[in-house]
Parts: sequence; structure tokens; C-alpha cells
Amino acid sequence: MSDFSLKFDKTTATRCGILGNGPSFKTTMEQDAAFLQELDLFAVNLFSVTEEYKQLKPRNYLLLDWNFMNPDHWHGRTGLRGIIDNTTWELNLYMPKKMWNSEYFRNQVAENPNIKPIPYNYTIATGYKWLVHGLFKRGLAMPQCQNVLVATLFYALNKGYKEIYLFGADHSWHETIMLDKDNNLLVSDTHFYGNEDYAIGARETSYMSQQLFSLHKAFYGYEVLARYANAIGVKVYNASARSYVDVFQKIRVKDIKN
Repeated sequence: MSDFSLKFDKTTATRCGILGNGPSFKTTMEQDAAFLQELDLFAVNLFSVTEEYKQLKPRNYLLLDWNFMNPDHWHGRTGLRGIIDNTTWELNLYMPKKMWNSEYFRNQVAENPNIKPIPYNYTIATGYKWLVHGLFKRGLAMPQCQNVLVATLFYALNKGYKEIYLFGADHSWHETIMLDKDNNLLVSDTHFYGNEDYAIGARETSYMSQQLFSLHKAFYGYEVLARYANAIGVKVYNASARSYVDVFQKIRVKDIKN
């Protein structure tokens, strides 16, 4: 399932920041924008439609959601167009090989010469640590990435940074899960640039157990990468102003010694 010709692009920078879109990122921008400018930055998902995108000018952008290759979906229209229209600097754009195979996606990206497309293998692997870590290092497999920040952290680990900082990784979805008067499962998908309430599918496929299992997979992905980071000697810090990710050392930017 993997393309053996795909290779990681390496970096000469030592530190990077991964910009999650959780509500706490607004606090990060208010208090720690200067520190962000010192880092090699990764953006994800719909960050491209914000003023912060044009202000911070991240050099890296990683996509995972298949809807970015769907012209009828918000991600494939507004989100992708935000990247194409708002990027006036050199940008590494990472996406699964399947997404790069989309003619619509390729044609959109080709409109902006500042964007360098870099496909990666999203092939899930589990098993013996020595085997899985070997596949991870070669870019032939990844942990299951229920959330795009897990995929971004994985790529950053293999890109060669020594220190990685997470921002806006609130992951507080469980606080918003509720049932309406008709017993439909609802969640508020909240970001620092706004929020949207929506129903999750049909009743037959949206039981509470399935939703909570999805959250388990999101957090478990971080556990897998915490072990991988330790194995390859990379420090990962959670610098989010508020976060439920508990497997990395939690720090405050004002306590970081440059």
C-alpha cells in the first residue's frame, strides 16, 4: 500500500512548532506570538483562512482529511483555496499520496508556484516496536491518525527537529458532546476562529460508544508517537495554553530558556 519512492524532506532547523486550531491558540497568539516567530511552523486544516496564517507565514502545511480533494466540500473549496490564494511565501505542502493522486487537488496546487507539494504514505502499522519504528523511520507507515495533529507530529519527528512544540492542541471535544431532544448525538467543533454545531451522522452509526472510541484513537496516537520520539531522541513539549494531551511535558512559553 506504500510508495517506496517517497522520502522525507529533512530540515536544518532544530525547533519547530505545530499550530493546532483549538480555542486556546487565541491565547497563544496574544501571549506568545514572538516565540512562534522563532520556530519553523506547521499549519493544518483550515488555518489558511485566518489572518494568523498571513501573519505567521508558516513554512509547512500538512493535510490529512480526504475532503480537501472534494470540490463540493468546505475543506476542498474554501480551505484549499485559502492555501492557494493566501500563500505568498515558500511553503512545503504535505498530503497523503492518495490526495495527491486527485486531479482536482493537483490542479489547484499548481496555480501557486510558491507551494512545493510533498506526498507521504498514510499506511497504518501496528505491532512489534522494533518493526513499527523501522517502518516509521523509512516513511513506509504511520500510526493511526484520528486527528491531523498526530500526523503532523509524526512528520515533524522524521523531518529532523530536536525539539517540537504543540500549540492549540486543546482536544476538549468530550466537553461538548451532548444529545438533543430527539436523541441525536451533537458536538460543537470549536476552533480559535469560531465554532460550528452539527449532528454526527444517522442514529444507527453515531452511538456514544463510537464517538468516545474515536476520541480514544486520537489520544492513543499521541501515546504511540511519545514512545517513538523517545526512541529517536526528540523532545516534544505541549505548550498549548489549555490541553488534554497528557503524554508530553506541559510547559509555558515564558519558562522556556532560549
